Parts: sequence; structure tokens; C-alpha cells
Amino acid sequence: MLEDIRLLREGDALVFSNSRIGVRLDAATGRWDALLLHEPNARLASPADRGVDFCIDGRWMMAAHEPRLVNLRTAVGRDHLSASVHITWEVAGEYELTAVYTLYPGQSRLRRSAVLASKSADGPVRRFMGFRFSLPGVTVDEPENCGVYVPGPFVPKSYVRPGAPPAALADRQISFHSAPDAGFGILAVAGRARNVCVASWMDTGGEVAYRSFLSAEKERVSFRHDDMRACRLAPGMIVESDAHHIEIARGGLREALAAYRDMVARTMPPRTPPQWARTAIILEAYPQYFPGGFRGLAERLPFYRDVGFNTLYLMPHWRGGYSPLDPFAVEPSLGTPDDLRHLVRRAHDLGMKVLFDMVIHGFNEKSPVIQQHPAIFARDEAGLPARHPTWKSVTTDWAAPAYRKYMVDLALHDLREYDIDGYRVDAATFKGPAWDPALPYPAYRSGSAAPELISAMLSAMRRHKPDAIMLSEVFGPLYYASCDLVHDNQTEAPQFLLEQMEKGLVDAADYKAHMAAVHDALPAGAARVMFARNHDTSWFYRFNGYTPRFMAMDAIHALMAIPEVFAGDHKHGPHPDDDPATWDYYRKIFAARKRLAALSEGEVLLHEVQCDNRRVFTGIRRHGAQGVLVAVSLSDRAERAQIAIDAAIVADGPPEIMFDPITGRSVKPDRGRGIVLDMAPFQVFVGEFAAVRR
Repeated sequence: MLEDIRLLREGDALVFSNSRIGVRLDAATGRWDALLLHEPNARLASPADRGVDFCIDGRWMMAAHEPRLVNLRTAVGRDHLSASVHITWEVAGEYELTAVYTLYPGQSRLRRSAVLASKSADGPVRRFMGFRFSLPGVTVDEPENCGVYVPGPFVPKSYVRPGAPPAALADRQISFHSAPDAGFGILAVAGRARNVCVASWMDTGGEVAYRSFLSAEKERVSFRHDDMRACRLAPGMIVESDAHHIEIARGGLREALAAYRDMVARTMPPRTPPQWARTAIILEAYPQYFPGGFRGLAERLPFYRDVGFNTLYLMPHWRGGYSPLDPFAVEPSLGTPDDLRHLVRRAHDLGMKVLFDMVIHGFNEKSPVIQQHPAIFARDEAGLPARHPTWKSVTTDWAAPAYRKYMVDLALHDLREYDIDGYRVDAATFKGPAWDPALPYPAYRSGSAAPELISAMLSAMRRHKPDAIMLSEVFGPLYYASCDLVHDNQTEAPQFLLEQMEKGLVDAADYKAHMAAVHDALPAGAARVMFARNHDTSWFYRFNGYTPRFMAMDAIHALMAIPEVFAGDHKHGPHPDDDPATWDYYRKIFAARKRLAALSEGEVLLHEVQCDNRRVFTGIRRHGAQGVLVAVSLSDRAERAQIAIDAAIVADGPPEIMFDPITGRSVKPDRGRGIVLDMAPFQVFVGEFAAVRR
């Protein structure tokens, strides 16, 4: 067909392949039979019914009906860079579904997509809810050599320990964050002996969300992605899916994630944040938790500035809080607009930036805005205001021009009245379609246009304040295209991991693997905000206190990311004010971060440093010729760690001195092969060395 791409008949099967990989299809039914690897020859995936499906009015049609194969054809891409096989089925007498398999010369990459055509001439308009792509029974090696990876954010019920064997996940059906808004959507299996990784994700360009699902047997895992490009399907209408991407990488997970990173950089290019955002040390504070509200918090700011915070993220100041009544109106119980202005001025006088919170998902059902601005809300098929699927607010239509104007006006109001420096954007996870027949755009747009809305707000602000920023609460790569900073993880995740560490079920090496996979999947320079506790931790999970292990985890965040610390909640203790040692710990860690520029401005290097002790976290920050080695014990016992730094980044050997910012003491480590550190429980070390410039 094209260079090394062939379509061959082998008995009852068709084999579509290039020199590296192939797909075996049943010639009579078009059924997916196998995913093939060449050199060495291996069968990487089990048979599937068809591997693709579509959903009409809540029903998956290929599974519910017996599709009939009506056509199979081949095509070469117009750019002569790819070749495809197109398989078309008739389904339920009303639809034609075409699955498209695409290969590229000499590449270990398979792209799948689908096209749905309604063949009805005068039937009813249907709710088309999306496509489904399945990759069943994936394996790359002997079972004992296979590890499962799901890079990106997680909640306790969706956590997969990096490299977990399929048997450890047997009998589980796991669903993950929608992607690329809240999660990464990547599912992968890597083999340690064969050095091969199969990774699977969707490429939606950030226009729509998809959900990823994983199930496991003893020796294999199955992947599924639901592409939620929902619309009202009229008779004669054609809908195209997004691309399902299967990467078969020689080398392992890191090599597979390089392809994902390239996709993100190409389709969702990240913003470059202003310099102050990269060096931010963020305090999250709720004014209602301070006696005197805005004035009480303003009086406390000099203390927080002394601890080392240079950015205040202010939780809701408006009427209704996270269930908004009026985002333009200050909540009277917290103070007056003048009190709020005083708070912002006080922060600025202390050299602190101020971010307001911002809720875009909807309004309280008692809000007067519902009557005042009806055009900003999403509506159902009956034309009635719709509810948010999670928060049950009266949900807004992110694609509505009226809503964009409303939110731009709000941003300019807050900038003009309070001189803020940006926003933290709450709960911008894609929220599904609006089925209003009057919409001039597809149903999915109502719940997926948040990035465009946020970009419009930021652009309006930057016309007046060029270094204003947006910080996204949710965690997916998409929000780097509209926000300057993005949080790393779900609110429960750090506390959950700390609990798992207490039980001996995970360790520091697992946390490092999580961080490394996130960085591998994101374009260079993507700035990640990390915390061990935020306001939601107690609201939606539980908080077990400022334990030594908790503080050591937050030391990792302060030294390897942009740290965010919650000022506390007297209703859900413990509170950081309970023990002066808590704030003193943060003061010392932040001082180390400020003393060594690489710890706030340097690139994050995790693969370039190896440690033989899984209970000790190690990482490197590099800024120009300055390198800083970070070593943090997450163990409650004394530990010895042998640490090796890749020679390619070291100009003149590893650090000669390792400094403990908490005790203020320094040690000269054994520098034989790498360095050897004897570490007390939960000890933190940083050490400067001359680095090879990038």
C-alpha cells in the first residue's frame, strides 16, 4: 500500500501491517482479532467483537445488535505519510459505522477512528452520546515481567501503583478521571524483559473529554476509552470520532509518554507563565476561617509573609461561596468591599500576589442571576435550566457568548475594584452535553468550552495587567493551554498515599514514579502546583494531621514543584496554628528554596538520579550551571541511601556537602560511587553541585 505497509490475506484473516506492528482482522466480520508485534513476534492483544462502538440514547449499538459487514476498502493518506483500512458495518438498519485503522511507515503506532452515518431519511433526532474504543487482553511479556501504569492524577479508588502486575488488579473495574481536562487518559502495560510498552489514549485536541477504563485478569489487562463527542444526531447526519492512539514503544513507559507529550505540545500548546508564577509559594486561605474575616486575615499576613509565602490564594469572598449567589457581591459576614480592598493592598505592600477563587460550573438555585441572565445557562431538551452532574448547581453554558461576556466582565470588575493578580479556577472538569435543541453548536460544546472561556478572561485581564495568571484546580494537560499553573492531584490523593505508606503498601519510589510519569507526559516547562492538604481534604476525605511523614511529603513539594499550603480550618483539625513547629518547618524549607535558585526556577530531573532505597525520594533541580540534589526520607526508621547522578549532567562530581534545612546541619557524604547518605527518620537533605548546562 505504502512503503512497508501491506494488507495481506491469511486464510480467514486479513493482516494489516508494516515492518514493526500489525493488526489481524476477521475477513468475514471485520472483527478485531489481534494486535501483532514483529521482531520479536508477539500477540499483544486479544480478540474483540469489533473494538469500536457508538452510543445512541444511552445504548451501545454494536453490542446490542448484530452488525453486518458491508464494505472494506483501503486508502493512502493525501500526504503519503500513512495508509488506512476502512471497515463499514450496517447497524440496526438505521446506521453505518466505519472503523478506520491507520499505520505509518516504519512506526510502531496504530491510529483508530470511527465515522457514524445516520441512514434514516425522516426518523427522529437521536441523542448521540459518543464512541467507544476497546483494546482487550493486552500483554507484552511474561506475566511476572509485566507492569501496569496509569500516569496522572487519581483518587483512592482509582490508584494503580506504578508497575503493578496485572494479577494485583484482577477482578477490578477501574474508571479514571475524564481526560484531557481532569486526567491524562493514558493506560499502559510495560514489559521489563522485552523492554516493550503498549500505551493507549485518545487525541481529542482538548475539544471534548473522554474517559478511560481498565480491567484485569491474571495475566492480561483490558483498556477502554469512551470518546464523549456528543451531539443531537439528525437523519442523514455524519459524526466523526476523535483518534484512538495506540503506541508500541521499544524501551518502556518513558518512550511511550514521549509520543503523548508531543501530542500535547502540538494540539494543546502550553502557555509560558510569568516569572513570578514560577517562583510562587502559595498560601490557600478561607477568610471565613479568620476572626474578623478580611480584616482578620489581613492582620495575619505579615506572619505568613515571614514564613515565606509570596502568593495568597483567597477562597470565595462572594455571596454564596462555592454555590454562588452573586460573584460580583462581597459576602457581608466577611466584611465590606473596602475591607477586601484593604486585604489585597496589605498583601501587595508585603510583596505578595493575590489570586481570587473563581467558580464557573454553575449557580445556586436561589441565585438572582438565573432570572437576570437566562442566556448564560445550559438547558435540557425541554428548554429548562440544566443541573451540573456532580455539584447539582444550575449549570452554565461554557460556550454561550453571553456567559463569556459575563465572566470577562467579572474578571475586569475584580481587577478594577481590587487589583488582583489572577484567579484559581475551581472545578473546571468537563461536565457533559446540553441537549437543548436550540443550541447553534454541538451538545458537547456547552460542557467542554471552559478553556476558551478561561482564555478570554485571562486575555482581557492581561490587557490591563500583563502578568496576571490563571491557576487551574483540575489536573489534566489541557489546562496548560489556558492557564499558567495547574495543580497536580486530586484532593484526597496525598493523604491517601500517606495512609498507604503507613501500611507499607507504597513508598517514596512510588511517589517519585508518579511525579516522573507526569513530567514525562507534559511539555518541558509545564509548572505543577503540589500540596499535601487543601481545603477539600477534610471536606471530602479526611486529614490525619501534620505528622512527620506529612511534612516530609510537603518538603518534596516545596523543593520539586510549586508548593501550596492550606492556612487551616478550625472546624476540621488539626490546624497548623496548633503547634508553632509546623509553621517553623515550612519557614525553613521555604528558606532553602529561596536560597538556591534552582529549587524554584530549575527544571525538574527525576530519571537522572537513582537511589537504591525505595523509602528515600531523590530528585534534581537544574538552573543553568547550578544543580541541586534533593533527598527526602519518607521512612519512620533510620535509612542508608546510595545515590547516583547521571554523569551527563554533573560537571565536577556530586555534591560535596548535603545540608539539612530543618536542623541546619551539614554532612559530607561518602562520595565513592555516587554518594551515600545516612538519614534519620523523615530527614531532608539538599546539596548543590556544578551542573552541565542544558
